Amino acid sequence: MKLIAASVIVFLIIAAYPSFQYQRMLVGAPALETRVSGAQVANGETLLLEIIQADTVALGHIAVGIGDTTALRLYPHPAEEDDALFAMLGIDYYARPYEDTLRVMWTEDDIFYERAIPFAVVSGTYPSTRITGVPQSRVTPSAADYRRIARERRQIGAAYISVRDSLLMDGPFRMPTEKVTITGEYGSRRVFNGQLRSVHSGLDMRAYAGTPLYAAQSGRVKLAKNLFYSGNHVLIEHGMGIYSSYSHMSKLEVKTGEWVEEGQLMGLSGATGRVTAAHLHWTVNVNGVRVSPLQFYDVLATLYRTEDSSQHFE
Repeated sequence: MKLIAASVIVFLIIAAYPSFQYQRMLVGAPALETRVSGAQVANGETLLLEIIQADTVALGHIAVGIGDTTALRLYPHPAEEDDALFAMLGIDYYARPYEDTLRVMWTEDDIFYERAIPFAVVSGTYPSTRITGVPQSRVTPSAADYRRIARERRQIGAAYISVRDSLLMDGPFRMPTEKVTITGEYGSRRVFNGQLRSVHSGLDMRAYAGTPLYAAQSGRVKLAKNLFYSGNHVLIEHGMGIYSSYSHMSKLEVKTGEWVEEGQLMGLSGATGRVTAAHLHWTVNVNGVRVSPLQFYDVLATLYRTEDSSQHFE
């Protein structure tokens, strides 16, 4: 099924068929069912929209927009039949509370319909974390280090340019370690040696030096190299604008450009980069937004209709 950009489709429909009637679809109308993962979503989390079409009604183009401008891409639903669709919206960590509306638009019998789904972005509860014992050279880099960091940021930016905007994976995420113990939460403010240096954009998991680390899902390795802050680092593109990354490894077992399967060994945990001890730093990026890996894990469990939940982990 072709990807649909809401604004483009709507304008094309109106331009091609100026005689179309405009009518708002009432909530509960049988043409299609819309589900969202929640009426509220915190900054740093992912909102899931599912669109289930009635098998007795033939619908035309379906598109989704946010407010009056931004369009969301729609993808074939992996766990539903009859041309069901879904879209994901990552909420930036730095977003302040606000209210907005998802607008689902479609055509049926030469009539254009719209359904408005309001949602609210609320403030998440994120702690502060003080970290001591980090080498000062990793907290206050030298001029040469800053030049290296700038080069690496350009390389990372290029790696996040999507190669495939379609579905690359065939299931929900698995955890990247066999035993899961969380040692650093997403969203915590990181104070290194008394200096505020960053907000934690991922999830830290206990992984003693040499612990095997596995791909959360299948995809293409977009980057596998040593970085100043992340140490030995692997970035995987999973399609649909979804990426996961794994940092601070002692050894890499994959290379840039390689295809990996779910659960494939990517490397061994270590203490490379800006760290005080061996562990795994795991991140998830949805359409250019770093989001909570645990909450996203639950979103995928909902999408794929599995029983797993991040609430089962420590």
